[in-house]
Amino acid sequence: MARTGTDRETLERLRGDEAALERELATARSDAAAALEGGRREAERIAASVRGEVERTRDALRAEEAAALAAEAARARAALAEELASLAGQAERNRASALDRVLSVVLGSRE
Repeated sequence: MARTGTDRETLERLRGDEAALERELATARSDAAAALEGGRREAERIAASVRGEVERTRDALRAEEAAALAAEAARARAALAEELASLAGQAERNRASALDRVLSVVLGSRE
């Protein structure tokens, strides 16, 4: 009979240990789930921050590119205006001699 009492005590102690282990396991699972959720939220926060930074960088690069294109277009227009002014000056200086040549050809006198 003593053995049966000892077996019962051992069985009760083992059941208590099993219940304690199950509670510890449930707590560990809950802690792991909370840590996982916290990590997921942190990853989402970091991703959102990086997306924002990428968008700001992209916008800055686009603005720089637009400014560079506008400056290049202004330089090209200035160079074209300078070339046109030069050509207009040349045309004006050559006008009299060109007119004399045309008249000479048309009137038949070759000088």
